Amino acid sequence: MLAFTIAIFLMIITPGPGVLSLAATGSGFGWKTGTLYLAGLFIGTNTVLVLVVTGFKGFLFEIPWVEPVFLIISLSYLTWIAWRIATAGNEIKFKQSKKKPTFFEAIFLQVINPKAYLVNGILFTGFPLQGFNLQQEILIKTLIINFVWVPVHFIWLWLGVKLRQWGLSKGRQSAVNKSMAFCLFIVILLAGLSEF
Repeated sequence: MLAFTIAIFLMIITPGPGVLSLAATGSGFGWKTGTLYLAGLFIGTNTVLVLVVTGFKGFLFEIPWVEPVFLIISLSYLTWIAWRIATAGNEIKFKQSKKKPTFFEAIFLQVINPKAYLVNGILFTGFPLQGFNLQQEILIKTLIINFVWVPVHFIWLWLGVKLRQWGLSKGRQSAVNKSMAFCLFIVILLAGLSEF
């Protein structure tokens, strides 16, 4: 169980579309909007978890055209988010965002996030827990995943809010934007390469 918990932590702490967009939301709009966005990511992540565990994702992707269309939509959407972060100017927030990121946008982001499917697939097919039947193992893994997921995402949100409060110089703010976007582009590239 310790190895499973460590694996979850390492997979979730690494920059992905969810945490990077969460940090950017916290930085651009503060705690209230960031927490609502985090709640949407949580619902979206657990929706993906259910799709993976029930095998629905596997069933859906058996339809010939679904997987490539899903991949194109998800990678395009994630690239658009990365571009908005990279070109946000001197503020660490989405470019020209007068409208705050919403709870439902966060859910949508996770549902089309390739990393969410990959992480859940690895965690539920690997790391067998000895002494438990399948239902117990699924329940225990789900609880552990969420127990690690929530504080890790609150840390990313806190970092985003702190970046806003620190009042970095224009050059440093721009560098942070570009670094976050670069990390997100790398995640997108790796997700695309893993599919092809």
